[in-house]
Formats: sequence, structure tokens, C-alpha cells
Amino acid sequence: MSIIDTIQVVIYLIITLIIGYRSGRYVKTMQEFSVGGKTLPTAALVATIFATWAGGDDLIGTGEVYTVGIIFLAINLAQIINLSVQAYVIAPKILKDFSDKVSIGEIMGELYGNVGRIVTGIATIGMAIGSIAAQVSSLGYVGSLIPGVSYLGGIIAGSAIVILYSAYGGVRSVVSTDILQFGILIVAIPIMANFALYNVGGLEVLLNQVPDFYLSFFSSRENLLCHAALFCICAFNYFTPTLTQRILMAKDAKQAGQSLVIAGGLFIPFFVALTLIALCAVVTYPNCEPNMVFLTVLKNSLPSGIQGLAVIGVLAVIMSTADSHINVATVSIIRDIIIILFPNISNKKQLVLARIGTVLFGISAVFIASSLNRVVEFWVYCADFWMPVVTAPMLLYIFNIKTNTKQYVFSAIIGAISVIIAQKSGSKELGMASPLIGMIITMFTMLIVYKVSKIRNLRQLRENCLSES
Repeated sequence: MSIIDTIQVVIYLIITLIIGYRSGRYVKTMQEFSVGGKTLPTAALVATIFATWAGGDDLIGTGEVYTVGIIFLAINLAQIINLSVQAYVIAPKILKDFSDKVSIGEIMGELYGNVGRIVTGIATIGMAIGSIAAQVSSLGYVGSLIPGVSYLGGIIAGSAIVILYSAYGGVRSVVSTDILQFGILIVAIPIMANFALYNVGGLEVLLNQVPDFYLSFFSSRENLLCHAALFCICAFNYFTPTLTQRILMAKDAKQAGQSLVIAGGLFIPFFVALTLIALCAVVTYPNCEPNMVFLTVLKNSLPSGIQGLAVIGVLAVIMSTADSHINVATVSIIRDIIIILFPNISNKKQLVLARIGTVLFGISAVFIASSLNRVVEFWVYCADFWMPVVTAPMLLYIFNIKTNTKQYVFSAIIGAISVIIAQKSGSKELGMASPLIGMIITMFTMLIVYKVSKIRNLRQLRENCLSES
């Protein structure tokens, strides 16, 4: 990178820190720190949904297009189905029943008491810390593109800025910086795609030079079942903590629905641009390491001045995801665990603890990021148990099916055990499907105890009526 590119990146980081600080000056309560007081305009909500949903894994995902072709574009676009379902089905239900809540842990607490709330809080923290560490590690790789900055230096500089504004202003600072980051990445990624196309001679030349394999949705029939499964996974709703928080930040169901649909629509040009970058790399860098496709194109295909903008775009993607997960983790530990153990803690003390927790979570992620492989394993492991203990009961709630707390705990334990059994089975297929297996078994068990409970209640009611007569 040239000195001009480096100056652009430094200016971006300074502006981000300033915006985060200014936005957090008026945060005085835990409610404002968590969901921002439900005062966001729709445009801001769209920006924070998009910026949070788009993460460093989407950039790394260009390596999948580089490997298997445009079938992975279809898999990515399945996320639009996910957001649409949340817009028209999930958001109206959640905001009708739980508009005063600030986390999915509080929702589960309302449904299944303190046990459900604490379990969900712990699961949220586990998922978040893995995501934060993965994003922080990505900051190191991107930072190393800057002359004189090492991998560790990139991690420290990028994460320090994210931690500072996230701790100071909570979700208000997160949303304000998300707006900036959204504006940058929605411009920078398409510009990068255009330069990559220019280097190969344009779209027509690209389509002529790319092997037919990459342009067919069904060229790899032996992997068709696997790709179909990935499509379903991306289209499926998991009640993720960050997106549930964004729904709870909306003024009402109408605003939430509009924001989710618009954000989903914006992902179409975003994923198309990433796909074009990957296909250009197929032609220009045929022997590239798949996970390094995006950064390889960035380093070698962009002129001075544009390269800095592209790096800023990548930083925007990573930082906007990292700050959201830091905030969600902090809110969960305060609202879903500490406040249960210490119910008389004041709002002011909650806010102080939230800021301290944000710093601790961020610093922990920096240290954990040095062993990324174990982090990813930990993240995936936590995500596996998220589905049986949170996704399953939340899906049943959407269909107005609810058991009591004891029945939920029993069902969740059975689901979690089934996850472990599937993972230890020695079958790769069962291991990959273990979260889904656990979720289905939890739901099936909850439905059985729900039906049995209803039958018992009807019998008891009938016996009471007979005894009275």
C-alpha cells in the first residue's frame, strides 16, 4: 500500500473513533446501552442490520466461489429468505409480545423463567466470543497490508478502537459507526469488483475465460446434496442474538419488517460483487489459496488510492460485525446472568459493569485470536448447542406452543445429549447435522410433553366436573 492509501485508512479509523465517542455521550441507562431507546430512523436500522449481518466470513466466502463457482452465490442469496421470514413472521410476533425486552435471553426468561434466561445468556456469550475473536483475527490480516504494521499490530490497533467506542456508548455508538461502515462497504466492494473486471478485460471476456464449471449451478452433481443443505442452512432462522437485538431496537413491527426487507435486498448487489471478484481471481490468479482470494485481488488488482478505499471497506465489514457481537455479549452477561444473581443492582451500576464487561470481552478476544483454529472450533461447538436450547423453543413459540420450565429443561437436555452423540458417532455427516438433529429432538420432545400435559389437564378438568356433578 502507498502512503496515500495508508493515510486514508488512518483517517477512517480516527473518524470511526470520533463518531463512536460523540454518539455515546448521552448514554445514561442500560436500556440505551442495549437497544438505544427505540428512536432509530429506518435508514439507520437498515444500515446496522446490513453491517452487522455482513461479516468477514462473507469476504472469506469468495474462496468458496473460487472453488465451486456461482452455486455459492445462490447459497449466499438464501440469506435473503432468512431475512424475509424474520421480517414477515418473526419480527411481528416478537415485537407484539416482547417489545420491552433488550435481548433474546430476556425473551427466553419470559417464556421459561430464570433457567431459560441464564442458559440463553451463556449460549449467547459463547457464540459471541468466538465471533469476536474470528473478526479480531481478520483485523490482523488486513492490518498487515499496511506498511510497517504487523499481524499483531493490526489486531491491537483495530480492536482497541472497536473496544473503546463500544464500551463508551454501547449500541448507540455501534449503530452510529455501523452507518459509516455501511456507507463505505456498500461503495468500496462494488468499486473493487469493477477494477477486478477491468483487469481481466470486462464482463464479456471474464465469462469467456472462466471455465463452464464455475458458471453452472449443477456442474458438481456429487456435491449437489451438500450445496442444497447449505442453502437450507443459510435460509433457516436461528434467532441469532445480534439480529434479534436489531429487531428489538425497532419502534414497531412495521419498521422492523421494512428494515429487514431493504437490508435483504441490498445483499443482492453485495454478493454479486463478491462473486465477480472471485471469478476474476479464477482467471487472474488460478493457483491462489482459496481463503486468500479476496486479499490477493485487493493487493494486486487495485491502483494506489483505490487500494486504501478497499482496505477501509474490509475494515468496515469486520469492525461492524465485531462491535455488534461485543455489545450483545456484554448485554447478555449483565441482563441475563448478573441481574439474575444480583436482582437489586441499580441501573447505574449495570451500565458501569457493561462498560467494564465490554473492555474485558474485547481484550479476551484479542488473546484468543492468536489461536484461531481453537476459537473457530469453540465457536462452532457453542453454535451446535444453540439450536437445541434456544432455536427449538423459540420456533415453537412462534407457533404458540409453550411448555413449562421443567419440561423445557428436560427437552433441552435430551436435545443437547443428542448433539454430543451425533458428534461422537464417528460419522462426518452426522457430526455436521448434529445441531439440526439436536433441534429436532428438542422440538419433538417438547411437543410430546406439551401434548401429554394438555391431555392430563383435560382429564383432570373432566374429573373435576364429574365430581362436582
